[in-house]
Amino acid sequence: MISSYSSPLPKTDRAAAEKEQDDKFSLSDIPSAPPFSGSDEESGEIKPATSGVQVSEGKTEDCVESRKTGHFTRPSAVSKSFDQHPVRLPTFHASARGPWQAVVSYDACVRVCLHGWAKGCIEAPMFLQNDCALLREAFGVKQLLLRSEEEMLVNQSSQAPYEGVAPKPKKTIVKVMVQVRSVKTVLDAPTGFSIFSSKPYLRKFEKIRIHFSNISERISSRWRALKKFHLHVPANCSSLSTSYDLVQETYSCRLRLKSLTEDDAIIMQPGSSEGHVFFPESHGDDLIVEVLESNGKEFGRVIVQLANFSQDSGEKILWWSVFREPEHQLVGKLQLCINFDDNSHMKCGSVAETVSYDLVLEVALKMQGFQQRNLLLHVSWKWLLEEFSSFYGISDVYTKLRYLTYVMDVATPTSDCLHLVHDLLTPVIMKGIGTAALSHQENRILNEMKCKIEEILKLVFENYKSLDESSFSGMNHVFSSATGVPAPALAPAIKVYMLLHDILSPEDQSNLCHYFQAAAKKRSTRHIGETDEFVTNNNDPNFWNPSSTSAAYQKMSMVCKNVKNEIYTDVEIHNQNILPSFLDLSNLSASIYSTDLYNRLRTFLVACPPSGPSPAVAELVIATADFQRDLSSWNVGHIQAGVDAKELFHLHIMIWIQEKRLSLLESCKVDKVRWYGASTKHSTTRFVEVMYTRLNETIQDYQVIISRWPEYSFILETAIADVEKVIVEALEKQYADVISPLKENLAPKKLSFKYIQKLTKRSAVEYEVPKELGILLNTMKRMLDVLRPDIEAQFKAWSSCIRDGGNTAPGDRLSEVTVMLRANFRSYLQAVVERLVQNSKLQKATMLKKILQDSKESVGESDIRSKMQNLREQLVYTVNHLHSVCATDVFIALSRGYWDSMGQIVLSFLEKKKANRAWYKGSRVAVSILDDTFTARMQHRLGDSLREQDLEPPRSIVEVRSILQ
Repeated sequence: MISSYSSPLPKTDRAAAEKEQDDKFSLSDIPSAPPFSGSDEESGEIKPATSGVQVSEGKTEDCVESRKTGHFTRPSAVSKSFDQHPVRLPTFHASARGPWQAVVSYDACVRVCLHGWAKGCIEAPMFLQNDCALLREAFGVKQLLLRSEEEMLVNQSSQAPYEGVAPKPKKTIVKVMVQVRSVKTVLDAPTGFSIFSSKPYLRKFEKIRIHFSNISERISSRWRALKKFHLHVPANCSSLSTSYDLVQETYSCRLRLKSLTEDDAIIMQPGSSEGHVFFPESHGDDLIVEVLESNGKEFGRVIVQLANFSQDSGEKILWWSVFREPEHQLVGKLQLCINFDDNSHMKCGSVAETVSYDLVLEVALKMQGFQQRNLLLHVSWKWLLEEFSSFYGISDVYTKLRYLTYVMDVATPTSDCLHLVHDLLTPVIMKGIGTAALSHQENRILNEMKCKIEEILKLVFENYKSLDESSFSGMNHVFSSATGVPAPALAPAIKVYMLLHDILSPEDQSNLCHYFQAAAKKRSTRHIGETDEFVTNNNDPNFWNPSSTSAAYQKMSMVCKNVKNEIYTDVEIHNQNILPSFLDLSNLSASIYSTDLYNRLRTFLVACPPSGPSPAVAELVIATADFQRDLSSWNVGHIQAGVDAKELFHLHIMIWIQEKRLSLLESCKVDKVRWYGASTKHSTTRFVEVMYTRLNETIQDYQVIISRWPEYSFILETAIADVEKVIVEALEKQYADVISPLKENLAPKKLSFKYIQKLTKRSAVEYEVPKELGILLNTMKRMLDVLRPDIEAQFKAWSSCIRDGGNTAPGDRLSEVTVMLRANFRSYLQAVVERLVQNSKLQKATMLKKILQDSKESVGESDIRSKMQNLREQLVYTVNHLHSVCATDVFIALSRGYWDSMGQIVLSFLEKKKANRAWYKGSRVAVSILDDTFTARMQHRLGDSLREQDLEPPRSIVEVRSILQ
């Protein structure tokens, strides 16, 4: 029954209403007989429930919380929403049938209440008190029934000025007599003149002619109606020519009311004297006339809206346009003779139980303010309808169908509405599995409701992410991103769809899928449309300034995130098992979203190609890569022509790396290297510091890309290695002047005659390490120890994420640079040391080998130290100078190299004098002086920063000591 529904009102409001009624109609207050007028009961005019919407004091629960509990309470409308969306009321057809039906229905309700009162029903006294004042007011029969003198005096004095005169009820068409007079087709028009001419003024003239023809026919019919009280059809009522008579024989007409099925249609011949009487079922019933050709094929049709003639009874002869569907093409005219009879002379008569029930239902709906925000009947009126249908034998199916018609008049895509539709429809469908189980009227109503339900289901499914339970219309009219929470109306909508369709049917499954595909396409178009300006204004050079480009990429990134949220919401809906198993919503919608997004990204990157991995571009790369990754993690299958972030940006990444490589190589040209000028605080060249700063920035720029696609590290590593090689080359060219004196020491030494001759001709100028050479050596040392290790560590970390690097292992190109740079650095150090050692050989007083040869066993230690004094002073000066031009690490390396080379001279001397230990004393003193000089100078210059291992004797000195032991 209709009563078996939960109230959509908050519990507090419902409890208050029930308490108020219990206080007013408690069991102890039930009289032993129906109350009479003028009793001690509280009197007053009873008004129907207002149709306005009251705001609930309680806060509306969030959709997420409602989803957890499994119930959704539709929040009350806010006053401003009410102003924007006025209350929708259903069409009350039964109320327009006139006062007689109201009186009969009122009497029927009184009988039901008396019967219920006799059984002890607590709801009955509410309707019986004060001489059934509530029922009289509700049915509008207060002025029709006799009233006591006291009541008339009270009502006359307290009558509200706004009541006025009761509105005149609409006339109800009881029966319609129809005749088909003639059919005129397009080919029947006179030669040389056509109403379908392309000239507008001819068509307008024809419309005017037809209008006056209809007026003439109407006046003629009225005149005949005044002379005759019964419908008279002349034997020959057609005034058409012979050519039209042929037409009458060619075509036939099939007539039926919209409320009837096609099996109930009547076949009539145009021009014959036959007629047929139709009985419209409601005020909104239509007459459908189908014009058939001789072969039975439909030529066109006419739809006559009978409601337009409800105020004008009598005979009417009018021309109607014949249209061919679905093109809605005008193909001819049809003349009908229609006689309307509203039975206005009848003041009484029998009223069908269903007609009376319809009126009672409408009264109940009006009294409780039925509208789209208040769909349920409560308390006493619900009881009255149940008792009425049970008392007068009205089927449960009919009561639910009739209630459903009013619900569908104001239906909204909301949870409470669709739950109600499902509850009303379920017993009807269960009983009507075989159409014979339902009456003709029930089948007609059911078919009409199915069409309306399909419309509301289509609205739900095609807007399932735009539904808003708090909105008056049930829709969120402001487009916004998906929330990740399924709409409460979706689950009951699926139940209703499964109730109306065979869910195992491929056709019904396909239709449901199409609804959701249309919804996804609609939302995808809205999201993608937010970036239309960026792909349409690409020809405007002023449009793509840096700020506009950055904004465009940020907007595109936001679109990627919004589209991902759409798919995430579909995944959440799919995981909650709301949809049938055949409908994989996440894959269904993802294919649309991903394809549309890919096409837009590709078009966008062509219209606004990225110049490099700037922050805005990197954000878009992250958004697209995360989009692809998340779809995979959500078990969304591979989508053909879907978003492939690597494919989208591959060509751009290759171009970025190549352009960056060329830009860095351009900065290494000689003219630009010299521009960098003075050295830095590390006693290095600014050129190298700047270049490695740019290299590190480049690596950081590509961190976003390589962290997602490590294979690009090979390409970037090659570019970095090429730039580093050129940096070394540029550095050597910049300091070519200070390197050139070392070239003879850098070349491999061959003891040829020319080499010995060159040594003899060498000038006696002592070599001093220039400051520029110190900067070069400091720079190379810093590159090896500080600048390059960070780059190598980063590429090593990336290489750990690569499964197979092919023929080239990660880091090979950088290792080549390291080997080259270290070899060059060592060769320069060795060349410098050799030149310093050669300084000691320029004079006999400083020539260590000569000093050792002059020392004999008879010579004392003091004498040897005296001969070593000049050499010692030279060593002290050289070490001090090295400290002034070299950084700490280079200074230590050169000092120890110088120390080791001097030790090599002693070692070489001893190896030749092994057989004669007489030379050991002088060598022992010389080695002691060398050790003291180098360690003392190094400690003096570096102090505590000098490491212990830096003071350990070099290899040659260790070997000399081992010989002297």
